[in-house]
Amino acid sequence: MKQDANVVVVGGGIIGSCSALFLARAGAGTVTVVERDLAFPAASTTRSASAIRQQFNLGINVAMSHFGYEFFTDLASYLPEGEDADIDFVERGYLVLAAHESTDRLALAHERQVENGAQVELLQRDELEKRFPWLKLDDIGAATFGTAGEGWFNPIKALDVVRRAAGAAGVSYVEGEVEAVTVDGGQVTGVSLSDGRSLECSVVINAAGPAAGTVAAMVGDPVPVEGRKRTVFLFRPKTEVEDLPNLVDPTVEGRGLYMRPYEDVFMAVTAPPPERDPATTDLEPDHYLFDEVIRPALARRVRGFEDVDLVRAWAGHYEMNTFDQNAIIGPHREVGGFYFACGLSGHGVMHAPAVGRAIAELVTEGAYRSLDLSMFSVERIARGEPLDDIQPSESRHQRAGI
Repeated sequence: MKQDANVVVVGGGIIGSCSALFLARAGAGTVTVVERDLAFPAASTTRSASAIRQQFNLGINVAMSHFGYEFFTDLASYLPEGEDADIDFVERGYLVLAAHESTDRLALAHERQVENGAQVELLQRDELEKRFPWLKLDDIGAATFGTAGEGWFNPIKALDVVRRAAGAAGVSYVEGEVEAVTVDGGQVTGVSLSDGRSLECSVVINAAGPAAGTVAAMVGDPVPVEGRKRTVFLFRPKTEVEDLPNLVDPTVEGRGLYMRPYEDVFMAVTAPPPERDPATTDLEPDHYLFDEVIRPALARRVRGFEDVDLVRAWAGHYEMNTFDQNAIIGPHREVGGFYFACGLSGHGVMHAPAVGRAIAELVTEGAYRSLDLSMFSVERIARGEPLDDIQPSESRHQRAGI
């Protein structure tokens, strides 16, 4: 059975849904989202930590976060009047640490952040001691702290609101799995689903998250995007620590640690070592990370976290761009109508609004209008030119939290 659709978005998570929303609002025609499971039980979005920060090393990532913050704090304007747009947004800055030898990198990143409109302070060691007395500074030389435009929210509620906004704009959601993208004369003509259905279209948006590499391979151009498991741990300290911000500690065994309050407890995330971090669809939490890495890191960095109890844990997937851990955005090099919106490697929720707006501009106007995201094009991978920005909790070669 064939159905007509001008635009098909592959993947209904936050990136796909934001893309569909902005495409529909821009007049892209009939927009259909194809999602494998519309209950989203294993989606990267719904299992994420869902925080937003302005503190990146690349100015364009700062600008994308700035728009993301505006979007998520003004979701009511995208919904019909009177609909619930509450996503439990908590305003709280990021405190991003840097070891002594990495303070120059942090200072340069701070300059880029301020240039791109972020409200971020650069704090030296003596200022840190006064403002955050619970910090054990030891090897820390400086930090940056966001005074506005940062925080966290409920990812399940956020996705629900964005999907309702997309629906109000005319977007349709179809449950199914894309198994082929059809191309004729170098132009996308449709997609085939695993249940035998097909959708005719002239545009396909690859927002398939961890499966984006597989979808790209359907047009003969696989990209280095795969699912990498990340475990979120909730813990409760025996001693109360008040007013803890989003804390990024990049000094933990060659990787970083991200930590923040979560309801009445605390959340912490770190990456496995590279040799224990395969591509996977498994969602069993890696409990060893808490006892071997996180527990000692907490005790080393925060007064009052020397003795903590694990409350529970869950795992989710990054759509990891293994080339440079940054987004792949923009048109295919050879196939007309095929666009990438993937590979965000942990930046997905916060940058989804900017990605969605950019995709809509490319499809309807043929160029970026709001933010120039051309540095995220797939061509950089072919050129071997990686971008320098990674998630705070990932493995790293430098001990600065950006």
